Amino acid sequence: MKRTLFVFLLASVLLTGCSGLAKMKTQSKKIRYQATPNPVETMDDKVMVKFTGSVPEKYFAKNVALFLQPVFTWEGGVIPLNPITLKGENVNGEGIAISYDNGGRFTYSDEFDFKPGMETGRVTLTPVGYTTATTDDEAKFAEEFRVSRRDGKDVTGYQPPVKRKGKRFPTVLISDGVNNTSAWVNIRGNISIAPINYNKEQGVVETSDIYFPNGLSTLDWNLYMNRKFDAKNNLENLKRIILENGLPKQINVTGWASPEGEETNNVGVSKNRAEVATVQIRRVLDDALTIMARRANVQAHELEYWKYSQLKKVIMTTRSAGEDWVHFVIMVEESDIQDKNAIINIVETQQNLIKREQMIKHMADSYSILNTEIFPNLRRAQIALYYSEARMDDVELAKQATLKPSKLSFDELMYAAYINYSYPTKLKYYKWATENHSSEWAAWNNAGAVAFYLEDYGEAERFLNVAREINPHNPDVLNNTGLLCLAKKDYNLAKYYFEEAQRQGSSDAATNLPILNLKKGNYKEAEKQLKKSTCSFNLAFAQLMNGETSTSIRTLDCCLDQNSEVNYLRAVAYARLGDRTNCLKNLKASIDEKYEYKEKAAVDTEFRAYWDDPDFKLIVKLY
Repeated sequence: MKRTLFVFLLASVLLTGCSGLAKMKTQSKKIRYQATPNPVETMDDKVMVKFTGSVPEKYFAKNVALFLQPVFTWEGGVIPLNPITLKGENVNGEGIAISYDNGGRFTYSDEFDFKPGMETGRVTLTPVGYTTATTDDEAKFAEEFRVSRRDGKDVTGYQPPVKRKGKRFPTVLISDGVNNTSAWVNIRGNISIAPINYNKEQGVVETSDIYFPNGLSTLDWNLYMNRKFDAKNNLENLKRIILENGLPKQINVTGWASPEGEETNNVGVSKNRAEVATVQIRRVLDDALTIMARRANVQAHELEYWKYSQLKKVIMTTRSAGEDWVHFVIMVEESDIQDKNAIINIVETQQNLIKREQMIKHMADSYSILNTEIFPNLRRAQIALYYSEARMDDVELAKQATLKPSKLSFDELMYAAYINYSYPTKLKYYKWATENHSSEWAAWNNAGAVAFYLEDYGEAERFLNVAREINPHNPDVLNNTGLLCLAKKDYNLAKYYFEEAQRQGSSDAATNLPILNLKKGNYKEAEKQLKKSTCSFNLAFAQLMNGETSTSIRTLDCCLDQNSEVNYLRAVAYARLGDRTNCLKNLKASIDEKYEYKEKAAVDTEFRAYWDDPDFKLIVKLY
């Protein structure tokens, strides 16, 4: 009788357990899953899968365990994520206990490396429930359910034994898509270029500048700049120099224009200015030679021939230099203009002169300062007297750097690299400097900095390693090494080098430190660090990621370099605001400049609301 009662009770428990599991499967939608954020997003080139689960009261059977195996599927394959187990309150062993009476909550997180193409991937899970007394006894069983049956068939091809009596619940979609906006951090930062010691004025006894009105070559000694620098007296002072030292070996007259307005017009203006200055120096020479002839007792009838014979000994060149971008950069660097780094970056990276000027004009406040404090200094012609061999001009120096770099001094090579706007050419010149002047740390540092800018990290590391051996505590070398460590994701070492560079006096390192927080997702802290870097891309990025979308747009609007990246991020910001017109306008501008962004935008979850929009489809159509 007792045995019969025991068997009856056991059967009742088993039937109750099976009934509880079947009911849980039938009502599986009562478990709520919520990805945070949704869709899941990347951080530092990893997909961060985070979600919470909410189990209602009177749902989770006391003798049931629920095995959860999230899976990421994309066109490139399947990635099983770490599993977790939920268990009823009467189940022993590993797992998160869920009360039958009160229900419960649980959180999940995992990560894996992001690869291009994952933007359209999905995170799903297919819960597997089974009745058990302990999860330990069924550990092997749980492992057998690691891959989801999205189509009813196990991806691995494995069919679990029937005796396990597990029940697969309906598949749950956790996240549809991967948001990769975090990848827009600009990690280039501020590279540090060693100071250039080349003295262009070597061999020049005296120079005299004549200044001109904007767009004109009219000589006006009452012009403000001529009065400010006492230009007329400086010109007359050349007569005294000639009378004291004799005729120079060479006289160079160079005309320049400020870098504004139409380039072809500026070339003509600079040519005319050089001709005006040439007339003036010829007058000074004639006056000086008249006095010198009198001192030498030259007879009146021999005067003109004597002057002619003396002038034949002097090499005189007149050159139209056009827009003076070289001195523009130098003056901006030495100025207190708040956005000077951004202005210089535009000059160095934008080869199209018309677009370069337009981009600079976008910053109204800075352009106003340029117009009053920088441009007037560049509207000039310079007369230079040489009593020893004159330095090569910039054009000739660049030519020699390309054809005969070994013939140039170290300072000449470094200067040739400095004035060249092409980064691949800069790197070529700096490489030659390392080969011909291997003991100079500045050559190795600058080569490493430019190689880093060009994203050739292997070459950058090779150059910077030598620079550190020669000058281990130099702030420029330390800052550039920090940038290299940042690119290699060695954030602790990058932080060490940036902070050490700061201690040694680097201002660039202070701008680069916030990038570490941006890469780690510490956007609040990064925004605080970037508050002085107004109108910078990374500040706008931090503001966007902090939810300050409208502020981010204003910051992007004032960026001097309105490039494809700025336009793309602005399109993302407008998409978040639901502003279709401005979103598509900026997206089109970005793609017009950088064609490859078509493919990126087509799968970017930031634009999901417009994926079916005909205008969006036209913009991102891939030919």
